[in-house]
Amino acid sequence: MSQLPDWAALSALELARKGLPAMVTCPPLRTVDDLGLVCESLQVTGSYKVRAVCHLLNQRRSRLPPGGIALASSGNFAVALAWAGRHYGVPVTAVMMRRSHPWKVERVRAWGGRVVLCGDSTEERTASLQALTEQGVQIVDHLTDPQVLVGHATLGLDMACARPRTVVVPASTGGLLAATALALKQIDPSVRVVGVQPAGANAMVESFRKGHLTRVDEVATECDALTANRPGELPFQLALDWVDDMVEVSEEAVREAVTYLVEEAKLVVEPGGAAGLAACRSGQIPHQDGTWVVLSGGNLAPARLGHWLMEKQTLAR
Repeated sequence: MSQLPDWAALSALELARKGLPAMVTCPPLRTVDDLGLVCESLQVTGSYKVRAVCHLLNQRRSRLPPGGIALASSGNFAVALAWAGRHYGVPVTAVMMRRSHPWKVERVRAWGGRVVLCGDSTEERTASLQALTEQGVQIVDHLTDPQVLVGHATLGLDMACARPRTVVVPASTGGLLAATALALKQIDPSVRVVGVQPAGANAMVESFRKGHLTRVDEVATECDALTANRPGELPFQLALDWVDDMVEVSEEAVREAVTYLVEEAKLVVEPGGAAGLAACRSGQIPHQDGTWVVLSGGNLAPARLGHWLMEKQTLAR
């Protein structure tokens, strides 16, 4: 295992946790059918991303240019950025892909964030961000900035009180997965951390199995928060050291998990946020005592949820 840089030390992660606003809470920890649920979907912005954005703005807001700060996001990071921009009084811009769910785009605007729409490739997002730098906006590259991972890692600190034996985490570029493992395993090295991706957007799974960064040419999933076509280099390198395994889940398993959470746990969780539970309920991850599943986001459009519930009722007749 590689030597940790100073920013990744447990003391640095704990300091970041202390600096988060009071509204960014320790997530409720619930048990349903003997499975632990980490309800990060109930965060103030509906996902864990608010942790990283608030940590970044705690560090940078006194030194930002007049144009403020920007980042690229398919949805939840953008929503968190908009909320934090209002909270701290900072101008913010979210570069969002055209495939981003319209409901999330409107949530960004509702919080006062500026939205710049671009194409769906990493290259198009990079070009849009570069154009913003020429307008005097500071860019956050969440794939390379270690402080983003520090913010994500505060979730691992909050989970430690549950004394988990296995932790299941959804993955897109791999930031939350790697950061959660980084925090938890410094507290208890015996904790097993497993990442989950939908089969139609499995770049992190493929990279982990091959041991090198792998890009997928096409992404096809309803998990709109997990649509990265390649992992971030820094999260991936950390994952190789700190993550134990990666698994894939089907779209059907994800839908089942979303509707199960509504019906049995009374929780609204978006498809990507429910991917970890889908892996457990479909048998991809064997059940054992002390398993906790991160429900990473709850930003699910009401109409979409209603359609899935009605569809399930129709099939059950």
